[in-house]
Amino acid sequence: MGNVLVVGSINVDYVIHTDRLPRLGETLVGRDFAMNFGGKGANQAVALAKSGCRVKMLGAVGNDTAGELAIKNLEDCGVDTAAVLRVARPTGAAVITVCDGDNHIILDAGANDCITPETVLKNEALFDWADVLVMQYEIPTPSVLCAAGLAKSKKKTVILNPAPAKEVDAALYALVDWLIPNEFEVQLITGIEPSSKSETARAMAALRQMGCKNAVVTLGKRGCAYHLADEVAYAGVFPVQSVDTTSAGDSFIGGFCTALCDKKDAAEAVLYASAVAAITVSRAGACVSIPTAAEVREFLRTNRIEQI
Repeated sequence: MGNVLVVGSINVDYVIHTDRLPRLGETLVGRDFAMNFGGKGANQAVALAKSGCRVKMLGAVGNDTAGELAIKNLEDCGVDTAAVLRVARPTGAAVITVCDGDNHIILDAGANDCITPETVLKNEALFDWADVLVMQYEIPTPSVLCAAGLAKSKKKTVILNPAPAKEVDAALYALVDWLIPNEFEVQLITGIEPSSKSETARAMAALRQMGCKNAVVTLGKRGCAYHLADEVAYAGVFPVQSVDTTSAGDSFIGGFCTALCDKKDAAEAVLYASAVAAITVSRAGACVSIPTAAEVREFLRTNRIEQI
C-alpha cells in the first residue's frame, strides 16, 4: 500500500434524524441524535487507513473537547495526526439532518480555516513522504492550490474532491490527476447536468478541457462514470438498503485512492470504491460507518454490482 497525505478538514458532526424537513419557522421533533466524527478530510483519511494505506493528516482542530476527541478518533483508526494543528478556534462543525436516508448539511469551518498556504509550505516534508495527495474544499482554496502545486513539483499523484463546490483558480485543475465530484458538483463546475450518459460524457469532456487529466463522477443511485484512457466508462451500484449517506462520497474516494495505490486500474478502483461506499451507506454515522479492507473483500466475494 502507498503513503497518502490528506490535507483537509476535521469536523465533529451533530446528526439528527427526521421524517421530513421543517418548513420555515417550524420546529419538528427528531430522533436518534448523535455526535459523530467527520469532516471530508478526516472521513477520507479514515477510509484510506481502514483499507490499509499509510496515512498522514495535515489539518487543524480547536483547543476544545471536540478537537481532542476528533484527534483520538483519527488515531484509533490508524491515521498519523502528528501534523494536525491545535488552534484558538472552535473545532469545525457540521449540523446534519438525515431524512429518508439522505442528508442535509450546514458547515462551520472553524479551525479548518487555519490551514493556510504558509501552513502547507511549513510541512513540505509530508509531501516528500507521500506518494499521493488527497484534498477537498473544506479548507481555504488558496491552500488547496498551494498543496497541489507543491505535490506536482515533487511528481506526486493529486486526487481532488471538489466539495463543497465553489469557484477556484482555474490553474488548479491542471494540477489534478483525478477529480472526483458528485453529480451536483460536476454541474456547478461545468454547467452541464449529467442527466444521461451522453450529457455525463459531455461534462467529463469539459473537465478535461479545463485541464483535469482524469475524472470520476459519482451519480448517486445511478452509479458513476469515469475516464478509462480516452473513453468514458460506467459502473452501477451494489444493491443495499441505504441508512445514512453522510460519508458515502468520502468513503468512495478513500476506496478509489486505496485501489490506485495498490496498482489497480481505473475499472478495478471504481469497483472497490463502489463496494466501500455501499457498505458505508448501509450503516449510520460518518467515520464509524466506513468498512475495513477485510469487510470490503468479503462484500465483493458475496455481492455483485448492478450495471446501469
